[in-house]
Amino acid sequence: MSGCEPKTPQASNDREDVPEPPEAVAPSGDPSVRTVYVPAYSHLPQKAKPRRSLLSILLSVRNVDSSAVVTLNSVDYFDTSGHMVKRYLERPRKLRPLETAEFLVDTEDDAGGSGANFLVYWEGPPDAHPLLTESVMWGYLGQGYLSFTSRGVELDRRPDPDDFIVAEPDCPQAPPGGDASPGAR
Repeated sequence: MSGCEPKTPQASNDREDVPEPPEAVAPSGDPSVRTVYVPAYSHLPQKAKPRRSLLSILLSVRNVDSSAVVTLNSVDYFDTSGHMVKRYLERPRKLRPLETAEFLVDTEDDAGGSGANFLVYWEGPPDAHPLLTESVMWGYLGQGYLSFTSRGVELDRRPDPDDFIVAEPDCPQAPPGGDASPGAR
């Protein structure tokens, strides 16, 4: 037998040589209130101005802490102009350790625009790991499919969710001095 032959690794049933991971210490302290900004895109413009490619959006909010329970207080979706389009939670939602919450914007819902974003308001122990928040966008573009992600960033200051203007759906405008109702002359 020569020294150039590969050696076969030998499996060991001995667990004594593998160190155990340290025990997790549960985060503690009064809850800390935090906010995450997550960019998203409900459509992408194309060269032909009136055309745009519509995209679906999945907002994934992950509690990456293995021992802390955190609370999602509010998940708000905003359009390119900064107007709130939708509030996703009617009441706070707990996220257990390593649990994920998902929020979906349908492909046909292009209200957010190419500058859409989410604000995720949450709280947990001050020493809990930050949430991992990502938006995943996908849709048909040209002759194929496109998908990409955008990662959220934790904000230093917490905006007040009640300060935002709710976007109103487009309403027909009455002509000056006239009535916009059908059949009016």
